[in-house]
Amino acid sequence: MPAASFLPPQSNEALKENIRLLAGCTAFIAILGVIVALTQGIVVSV
Repeated sequence: MPAASFLPPQSNEALKENIRLLAGCTAFIAILGVIVALTQGIVVSV
């Protein structure tokens, strides 16, 4: 990976973009987890 990918964002707009990307990835993984739990009959009790 290029060294630039480890540096902090250069602007506020880039930081917002990174946060949106991270939130989208997290939501995608959570949705996949729910789908797998429902299709496999996994019961989650709180």
